[in-house]
Amino acid sequence: MATESALGDNLARIRVSKGFTQEELEERSGVSVSTIRKLEQNDRKSARVATLRKLAQALDVRTSDLFQPSPEPVSPLDESVHADLFALRRTLQPIRGLTGIDMPDLDGPVTYETVRASFLAANGLYREDDYRAVVQTIPSLILEAMTLVAESDDAPSERAARTLLSQTFQFSAQALIQLQQYDLAYQAITEGIANAELAEDALLAAWHVFNECWLFLREGRLEDSQRVALSTAQAIEPRFSTGNPAEFATWGWLLLWASAAAVRNNQGDEADDMLTLAQAGAHRIREQELQTPPLWAARGAATFAGFSPELIQIKAVEYAVVRGDHSRALEIHNTVRLSNRLSSSTKHRHMLDVASANASARNAAESWAILHDLRTRVPHWLKYQSFARRIVDQLIEDRSRALRADQAEIATFLGVES
Repeated sequence: MATESALGDNLARIRVSKGFTQEELEERSGVSVSTIRKLEQNDRKSARVATLRKLAQALDVRTSDLFQPSPEPVSPLDESVHADLFALRRTLQPIRGLTGIDMPDLDGPVTYETVRASFLAANGLYREDDYRAVVQTIPSLILEAMTLVAESDDAPSERAARTLLSQTFQFSAQALIQLQQYDLAYQAITEGIANAELAEDALLAAWHVFNECWLFLREGRLEDSQRVALSTAQAIEPRFSTGNPAEFATWGWLLLWASAAAVRNNQGDEADDMLTLAQAGAHRIREQELQTPPLWAARGAATFAGFSPELIQIKAVEYAVVRGDHSRALEIHNTVRLSNRLSSSTKHRHMLDVASANASARNAAESWAILHDLRTRVPHWLKYQSFARRIVDQLIEDRSRALRADQAEIATFLGVES
């Protein structure tokens, strides 16, 4: 894992190698000498993505060449959440002796119907952004699904059981990424891909790659995220004349992850090309009825539906924020319609982009209002968003007066010193 000082050390080294003074870099990048100096002296704990992109452009390097980013800071978890994660860790990392995996006995019989019912209930918790509850339910659900696989007596029933097990690993990984438990998330992704392949479900395996791209992006592994997204998208690319909506949605989401990595890595033209290609796929399936693939549960259908022209607009807002073009971000946002086709977490994340754009535009009141709304409606989601902490950091740094009580409460809730 890279240290926080890597950014400052690399910035100074590259600047000197290019023959620029700090003042000349300020002129070329638009980033103040004060900020450059603080970064190079490691007086700042982090830097905004937009700032890093400006510096990388001025130095004519990729963002990933400028620094080896460390993972996002892990949100503080209370002791009860740590206890939940310990139980999950024991399930994902069972005892493996010379005689095989040691699996605890389950109370009562296990059938496809009972495991599927448990899966749907846990999946509903994920859709409600209740990650703590998901983590509490996963250990028993994984054990039930593994038992179902072990007790399958023919190939069709085993494929069905492995599909359920793979899906369980899928939303387990997503919840763990939200909680910033990246090692456990990666293990869930690996197990999920293996079971999807044994179930002969290429789309389900690709959705685990979706999670892998997200994880790599969170960890700052921009080139890895882009590479695996593009290679997987190429492997499953549907024919525009015969492809079904599920295939287009899976392929399109992978293109979006590739473009998200590219725009953060100072490859704006490539990001725009992939976004345009994904947009074509979104329009291709817009008028078609989405059918859930065989054996897939509600989460799959909901995710497919989320791939839409509205999602492309939201991504355009995100990319404008990353590029530091807050005016463009707000302009696009004014045309966005947050329909029910989009998942709740997608909508919440979009509003953080809008809050960030408003903060950069010195519309502090609008930014605080968005944060207050999220704090009121989805505190269990907001508390794990390091992006929200960076926005509050910016608002506090740019403020001209003392924080109001409600603003200070948000800062305290997110663990930001006010």
